[in-house]
Amino acid sequence: MPKNIVKNVTTRAVGFAPILRYFFDQCGIAEIIDKHIPTDPRRKVLTHGEASIAMITGILFQVMQLYRICRFARETTVLKVLLPNIEPHQYFDDRLADTLDALYRYGLGNLEMMMTRQMISSFNIRTDICHNDTTTASVYGDYNNRLAPDTIHITFGFNKKHRDDLKQLVWSLSVSSDSAFPLFQQAYSGNRADVTTYVEQWLHLIDLLEDRSFLYVGDAKLASRENLAYIHDHDGFFLAPLPMYESYKAALHNAIDHHDHELLLPHKGRFNRGFEVALPIEYQGKSYPFRMIVLYDQSLFKRKRKTLENRIEKTKAAFDELTGKLNKYQLKTRQAIETACQKILKKNQTADFFTYRIKNQPVVTYKNKRRGRQPKNGQGQKVAVTTDHFRVELVFNPEAFEKVLDRCGYYPLVTNNSCQELPVEAAMKAHKDQYKVEHTNRRAKGSYRLEPIYIHTPQRIEAYLFLFKIALQVVGLIERNARASITT
Repeated sequence: MPKNIVKNVTTRAVGFAPILRYFFDQCGIAEIIDKHIPTDPRRKVLTHGEASIAMITGILFQVMQLYRICRFARETTVLKVLLPNIEPHQYFDDRLADTLDALYRYGLGNLEMMMTRQMISSFNIRTDICHNDTTTASVYGDYNNRLAPDTIHITFGFNKKHRDDLKQLVWSLSVSSDSAFPLFQQAYSGNRADVTTYVEQWLHLIDLLEDRSFLYVGDAKLASRENLAYIHDHDGFFLAPLPMYESYKAALHNAIDHHDHELLLPHKGRFNRGFEVALPIEYQGKSYPFRMIVLYDQSLFKRKRKTLENRIEKTKAAFDELTGKLNKYQLKTRQAIETACQKILKKNQTADFFTYRIKNQPVVTYKNKRRGRQPKNGQGQKVAVTTDHFRVELVFNPEAFEKVLDRCGYYPLVTNNSCQELPVEAAMKAHKDQYKVEHTNRRAKGSYRLEPIYIHTPQRIEAYLFLFKIALQVVGLIERNARASITT
């Protein structure tokens, strides 16, 4: 019987490319794109679906510039495993840019619906709770928006990294509470206010999930009266922390001061506390019967207490420093000293804890009545001169401090869901899971380098962000399956 003799064996490191290929196939990414966006007949090799796979893989390997995909394909075996029939030189940047244009022309929202539904169905993603948050992505250079009047505008806005010198866009992302799986993304102009994006994203989620019974969780910007009224009037459910406007602050303090019992809420090996009260909100002549859920967190109490004590100490130190400056330069009048004291209390937000008294102890000195040389016998006339000499007495109010300290650690949530459908404990858990979308945004801007964006036309940027979300979806699915395999 003849023996099989292998003379040459070539080995190559493939990394986790086979895993990627499995999830790309399960999600049907290339198939869905190629089914709905046919390739130009002049393109004989690389389809739009395959080009999209290449760009998504580049994002996962932090290859963010399109022109570097060719070198990435030559120097690694990843794309050879994913797309074995494509040669590295086929991934040139103009060809990839054509795919971004084609994706945008077809409609990114339509593609998102089809792909995300496929993933939800294939991997049984739960979507009963959805979280939304926005972030900004900075760009470098001068973007000419006149070339694309119907798309987002890359412009200056409120930059969350305090880079006012950079133009930006606003990126909104919705994720499922199940493993922080990204559901929907959308780019907005750089000067778009976050508060105006929440209702639009909620409507997109309804279209995606074909259901409106999910709980929509956001940050305090969701809790504008207009947003809450719209979602409630259209049979949706929301949960968000209340912003500390004066009316809401008064309602919170009244609830804390007059509630008679609290529920113990177990969370991560310790107990939090909580209770709820009715919170009617008026909007355009209509009263909405919402619930205010007040939660107490020990860690929040410690942080707020430390901050409060620091403000107290800074106020005392500032008044001590002021004492050495009194009766000099610009602090010689009662009005000037009064202004300086108020400025210290306002800066440290401690006017509720301190009172002060400005006392004047005039100093009398004597000077010669006449100018010039005095008589030799020293009997020249003297006149008394009275000069104001101010001092400030600072008085600390411990009762006011203790009252505020008693309220530390409490924070309010607002919801329109019933107490049967959303008990206090479930509301607490849903709110604390808001970190999932925030963590996803940090990951996008951190290890996966969402910014700076190197593409220079708004349409292609929007298409690229669509592919970026798919990359986050694939990572989420890999991690979700890995956790499930470890637990079983």
